Amino acid sequence: MANNLINEKRFLPYFCTQFLGAFNDNIYRNAFAILVTYFIAKENEGVIVNAALVAFILPFFLFGAIAGQLADKYEKAKLIRHIKVAEIVIMILGSLALYFQSVGAMLFVLFALGSQSAFFGPIKYSILPQHVSKDEVLTANAYVEAGTFVAILLGTILGGSLANYMGVNMNFQYALMGAIIGFAILGWFASALIPQAPAASPELKLSFNVPRSTVDIITKTHENKPVFTAILANSWFWFFGAVVMTQFPAFAKDILSGDGNVAVMLLATFSIGIGMGSFACSIFSRGHVEMGLVPFGAFGISFFAWQLGRTDLVVSTELLSLTELMAVPGIWWVIVNLTMLAFSSGLFIVPLYAFMQVFSDEKHRSRTIAVNNILNSVFMVVAGVAAVVLLALDFSVLQIYKLAAVANAIVAIYIFSQIPEHFLRLLSWLLMHSVYRIKKVDLDKIPKEGPALIVCNHVSFFDPPILLGILPRPARFIMWHSFYDLPIAGRLFKWLKTIPIGNARERADLIPLAYDKIAEELEAGHLVVIFPEGHITKTGELNNFQPGIDKILKRTPVPVVPMALRGMWGTWASRKKGRALKGVPTGYMKKLTAVAGDVLDPAEVSRQSLYDQVLELRGDEK
Repeated sequence: MANNLINEKRFLPYFCTQFLGAFNDNIYRNAFAILVTYFIAKENEGVIVNAALVAFILPFFLFGAIAGQLADKYEKAKLIRHIKVAEIVIMILGSLALYFQSVGAMLFVLFALGSQSAFFGPIKYSILPQHVSKDEVLTANAYVEAGTFVAILLGTILGGSLANYMGVNMNFQYALMGAIIGFAILGWFASALIPQAPAASPELKLSFNVPRSTVDIITKTHENKPVFTAILANSWFWFFGAVVMTQFPAFAKDILSGDGNVAVMLLATFSIGIGMGSFACSIFSRGHVEMGLVPFGAFGISFFAWQLGRTDLVVSTELLSLTELMAVPGIWWVIVNLTMLAFSSGLFIVPLYAFMQVFSDEKHRSRTIAVNNILNSVFMVVAGVAAVVLLALDFSVLQIYKLAAVANAIVAIYIFSQIPEHFLRLLSWLLMHSVYRIKKVDLDKIPKEGPALIVCNHVSFFDPPILLGILPRPARFIMWHSFYDLPIAGRLFKWLKTIPIGNARERADLIPLAYDKIAEELEAGHLVVIFPEGHITKTGELNNFQPGIDKILKRTPVPVVPMALRGMWGTWASRKKGRALKGVPTGYMKKLTAVAGDVLDPAEVSRQSLYDQVLELRGDEK
């Protein structure tokens, strides 16, 4: 089960390996930044710190394509062990650089660490689908993202603290040296326990021509438009994150009048929020990759970034400690806004990573992740340049946050325009579960892939949104044409790709068009939902099924899944009192049941046999 994933050998050693790697990287990177800024460099500290960022990111451009090829060609667990051995060697060199306090040597070590990360990156995400099931991928990514940000936070604190103490007692230099070597060795031990992950494309011929191989893997990845769009969305997040997070020190000092510990508190708050959002993904995903979370996350990012940009605290002219700042009126709203910004970020990025893994070509998966890493790096560099330009133009930190919020809102609208169906499915799930207590029985019988016709009883106007939210994957609903003409609802139905239909007395012209569209959707491998009674029951009893269902199966014989909704009769959306949706809503938090039957062979079913199946599933509960 996905909930026990963290305890299982197929996942835990990998999780510990990537956690320790991120933790160790950040110990060294932040120790370097503190040492250069306060103790080693006599001038040009800012230039050196920015050079360190370039040194760490540059390898993703240089080696990203090669790393992706290696991860696809060779067994991944063995590659990880080789990479962790390289980390031990790099950290030994890093310790020597620290001992001699050589800035040039430290920059080389950061370049080496960036190279090691560049080679580990494609394996980090491409190995997951080989060790966890498709239903567990999103939960696994939630653990990885939460763990990564916690590792960044802890590495930042430990590296910065040890470097600061070196200014008081040089013995802490040995503690720092021992820490980075020790954690690298622990990482190797963890990697030794990772189960084998066979090569995805052992016949692949390696290309060491960096420009050509980079262009080749980007071109190949671009052929899978949905995955490439997910990569661009993910890269945008890292652009946004780079802009926002690099302003934390200035936000802490200039806006909150806080000391260095306040900046650490902001990072801690962000890391906790990311973790909360990541785990919320595993709850809302319900065992599948829920892309509907992405627009929610995107809009949340914009809203709370804008709220951060409106921060207006009356604080001291002197720098405040963390304890003193907590007593300032309004500071808790800042913390809430930052936490929710990070929470929304978790909702945004976790499904994107899971989508890349599940829907990329298995033989090209590592190279797909490599493209993601390359574009992430490009976007982060551009973000750094953009932030420098804005600051040079005298933009304040708050103005930068507001500008970032507006830019992200534009991206959020674009994302929604690309996947409105996924967004509306999740919205239906949230709304219907806030109104009713819905029990699902045997919904796992519904095929997870390929075409199928869902046949269900029709008791209320809320039947479609209930099914829309609880079915394991998107479905096309056959709907009476007049609903399609409603001003706002009609637009939603178009986004959901519903199929309007008429009858012999009204809009007969739609009947052949509807049958064509139903056949097209089934042939494309989608679920199609039909309420074969043709209308909502007025008595609570199951009405006779219309002949259209026989025509559908004769033209496109696909597996059939009978379903029944129990408990909807008597609710506000039913016709028990005559007209539905009239008067004061009733039936709040009523217990409902959605039950699915066995998958049926289309050659062995008929209108009457399906009627009997649905009636049996419904039972005596209307």
